Amino acid sequence: MIHESIQYLVGATLSVLVSACILIRGPRTLSSKLLICFGFAVTVWGTSSFFYITAQDEIAAASLFRIVVLTSRVGYPLFLLTFLNVSEKRKGKTLAAVMLPSLIGVAAIVHPDYLLNFLFLWTEFGWTYRTIQINLPLAIDSMLYFGYLTAIVSGLAGLIRKTNFPLLRRKYLVFFTGFAVFQVFGILMTNALVTLALLSPAFQLAGIFNFLTFLSIWFALSLKEREIPLSVMGKDFQEVYSSFLTVYYNSVVGSQLGEEAFEFTAFIRESKIEDHVSLDRDGIAFRETEGFDIGGLVNRNLRIFSEGHVRDYVIDHYLRVLNVAYPELGQRFHQIVNSHLDFLKKSDLIYGISNAEFLQEVVEDDSLRDLDGVEACLRIYKRILLSIMGRMEPNGELQRKLSQYRVLDAVDVSDYGEISIKKVEERDLGESKDQLVSLVIERFNSFLSWVYEKLLMDPHADIEGILDKLKLVLKLNKETADALGVYPTLLGKLGTKIPKTQIHRLYSGYLEELVEERARELEKAQKSLLKSQRLAAIGEATAIVGHDLRNPLQSIVNTLYLAQKKLELSSNKDLGELLETMGERVEYMSKVVYHLQEYARPVNPKLVETDLHQLLKETLSALRVSENVEVSIETEGDVDSPRLMVDLRLMKRVFISLAMNALQAMPQGGQLRIKASTKPMTTLISFQDNGVGMSEENLEKIFRPLFTTKARRQGLGLDVCKRLVEAHQGKITVESELGGGSTFTVEIPSRGRLYESLLVAEHAMRF
Repeated sequence: MIHESIQYLVGATLSVLVSACILIRGPRTLSSKLLICFGFAVTVWGTSSFFYITAQDEIAAASLFRIVVLTSRVGYPLFLLTFLNVSEKRKGKTLAAVMLPSLIGVAAIVHPDYLLNFLFLWTEFGWTYRTIQINLPLAIDSMLYFGYLTAIVSGLAGLIRKTNFPLLRRKYLVFFTGFAVFQVFGILMTNALVTLALLSPAFQLAGIFNFLTFLSIWFALSLKEREIPLSVMGKDFQEVYSSFLTVYYNSVVGSQLGEEAFEFTAFIRESKIEDHVSLDRDGIAFRETEGFDIGGLVNRNLRIFSEGHVRDYVIDHYLRVLNVAYPELGQRFHQIVNSHLDFLKKSDLIYGISNAEFLQEVVEDDSLRDLDGVEACLRIYKRILLSIMGRMEPNGELQRKLSQYRVLDAVDVSDYGEISIKKVEERDLGESKDQLVSLVIERFNSFLSWVYEKLLMDPHADIEGILDKLKLVLKLNKETADALGVYPTLLGKLGTKIPKTQIHRLYSGYLEELVEERARELEKAQKSLLKSQRLAAIGEATAIVGHDLRNPLQSIVNTLYLAQKKLELSSNKDLGELLETMGERVEYMSKVVYHLQEYARPVNPKLVETDLHQLLKETLSALRVSENVEVSIETEGDVDSPRLMVDLRLMKRVFISLAMNALQAMPQGGQLRIKASTKPMTTLISFQDNGVGMSEENLEKIFRPLFTTKARRQGLGLDVCKRLVEAHQGKITVESELGGGSTFTVEIPSRGRLYESLLVAEHAMRF
């Protein structure tokens, strides 16, 4: 008898081992997670079946029989959910709708009257049962059981009939075949034959059949499609869009457990082109119908991309679609570009559309501001390349040249002139970020000098157009590129390859930008100088007034002191309080004079390398924080490596002043959050409280001298903070809402690169 029932333990053991293997690999998709749940359900079912058959008495057999039925009823909805989530992730309502009947069935099975339907018998093959009646719990359980059975069969049949993708159809066929063979014919038919005494109980192999069902699901999910070869380069919209879909499909082939169709089919569905796309062994084909709205499709695609549901590598290859859609749509394409301009800048696509034609419509591009140095550097060079790829012949020479340079050999250039830096970003070159930035600059400069030499030496080349596009790219990315040191070194390298007259034009354009920028800086410096001169005059006048006031003030202080001493011998309390009030007013006047002198004094910061963490710790140690205020320091990005160049004493004074203001804004307690984050060119330190906040009217005046909302204050603290931060070439901003707290943010620039302008000028002088 034990020999006959051991197949249950075999099936359970194999199921749990395979489930554990999948679990260790880390299932990412809902279908693979449901497969694990099904595997563990099969494990519990097989184990409980073994102990049920070999139980010592009828009571134990009945209890174990209930567990067997329970786990059996959970398995079918898990099977149903597994194949329903292969091609798309179903909503929570669908999951609940599938599982809810199962929960009703569980309630029926655990009902005390459920076991009254069965008579348990001991045979030479172990415990078995016979149905002696059918009450309500058993009727509910039976209806739900056959309901799930019908839903699985009909659902799979419908999916096999409707799907347009061969891979999905094969998956569903495996699901269907496995269920039909192992569940319908394997378990149901053998149970029926045994019940009718047409088959010996020794031939029941339900444990093995359940494991084989589990194995068939795993096999279906693991089916993988081969990459589809790209056809020859097309020119009309149908051919080009088909090639894009092929690239997209190939990019997701081979994902875990073979569920690669998930993302691709979701994109097809959201783009509303299910009826226009066919996939077979020969490839993916997109078919236009009469009156098909290409502009609507492009709009939908760009919206999907901007929502972040598609990986960057795929978006890079959408450039071919935009380039072929432009002549088809004409003026409407301009409207589409304007509608999605922010995304097109962020994704770099704007730099490659029609040889960077639309760059003339871009006023500014700050999409690189929040990137780290390496990624920003790679994106700048990618944008330069995109602006000229349309002028290069589509052949393998460009990729062969890239393969000669370390780092650049991972850059992917398509036949349509699309650039992908995904593999470069994923590489671990074992170097620090600063070293990697230098390496990227060196390699790309050498490669670009070859590219521009090849382009400009062509007697039919549009030299003016090529250089104008380069100047546009330089202009739009100037702030980040200057901070990274990209442009001066690039122009210097180009100067060794490009004829003097041409590089001189390029240098002159770049120098014009520098001159305009320096002129703006000079104008700003002149205004600052005038302000400083006014402050100096105020300071000089304040020093004279202070000197003239201090002697009589000191005399008044002394007189008050003597008066208070004599008053101690009398009992006139009113006169004592009057003298005390006069003393406080005199002390207040003295502080006003001191703060005016301090405010007018010129600021000359002595910059030293300063550790940001240590500076913030010293700031907090100088404060008295009440018990009802929670203080936290949060860091984002790489804030450990950069060391700020600041005047430690002055910046500490700024931080203490901002922190004190935050604490004073929370008289009933609250939370002070100090956040530090880095960008390629600046470090941001913010002081955020959840106190009383400020009105819009006060927010506009907060940095004005002598403005204050607090009693007995001179209103010089925040303006002094502003002056100290600006003396570090930084800036301070504030966001606040009445009753919603305030956030003061200090922005300190990274080390300057003054040598860059000198380098550009030096190269320009050579020509």
